[in-house]
Amino acid sequence: MSISLVSNAKLNLALSINYKRSDGYHDISSIMQEIDLHDTIDISKNNSKKIHITSQGIPVPEDSTNLCYIAADIFFSEFNIQERVNITINKKIPVGGGLGGGSSNASTILKGLSQLFDINPKQELLHAISTKIGADVTFFNNGGLQYAQGIGDKLTPLPNLMHGFHFLIICPQISISTPWAYSTYKKYLENKLNESNFVPLSGKLDFSLWNNDFEKVVLSTYPEINEIKHILKRTNTLFASLSGSGSTMFGVYDSLESVTIARNQFKDFQTYIALPI
Repeated sequence: MSISLVSNAKLNLALSINYKRSDGYHDISSIMQEIDLHDTIDISKNNSKKIHITSQGIPVPEDSTNLCYIAADIFFSEFNIQERVNITINKKIPVGGGLGGGSSNASTILKGLSQLFDINPKQELLHAISTKIGADVTFFNNGGLQYAQGIGDKLTPLPNLMHGFHFLIICPQISISTPWAYSTYKKYLENKLNESNFVPLSGKLDFSLWNNDFEKVVLSTYPEINEIKHILKRTNTLFASLSGSGSTMFGVYDSLESVTIARNQFKDFQTYIALPI
């Protein structure tokens, strides 16, 4: 038996770093949006008693460091399953750009294995397993538009207010270390009093309330990314920002025509047009 599942990316529409916790993690607030840019994952049972991973498209690790492997390994241990699987990842989500591709893949593996082995785990257990894998994995269990707090694991569903908007996603060939971004932002935390007031999203959208704290350190360190934001702001964008700690930048547009015109300004970059899920 084999199953094939779509594994969607996400954008951090807004992100506030609130403080560093005693466990070393940072407490954040973020508006997270699932988008239709996606990988495809095929899962099938095998007789080898080993988890086998192969990939197509954008290169990713095919060993035990891959989050798909980690998710499967934890799942089998949690439910005492002796069988193992073959996993094929058709990778289209850019790696290491703040789009959550690895976390999405891990969540997809948990859903796929539940289906493949006819297991219906309670949401509380699925949440606990996801948190073991990574903070963003929990978001992808339900996706959509959510308000994330804590380390990203405390999630509140939001109304689908982004319906009808289009996202232009620009991916420069720059790798940004998330630990570096948090460490460099430390100096701003010392004088920060309150978390950003970009929720609740219960009425008319107010993009002026949105921000991403990582921009304070990323845009000043990487001129190319800063220039991308300046170009985005010169297009007919409603809002432009970094996703996560980058290096992906995105713009929000109110029509396919406007986002297509804007895309023409970035012919030297890898770009995508995406819709909210």
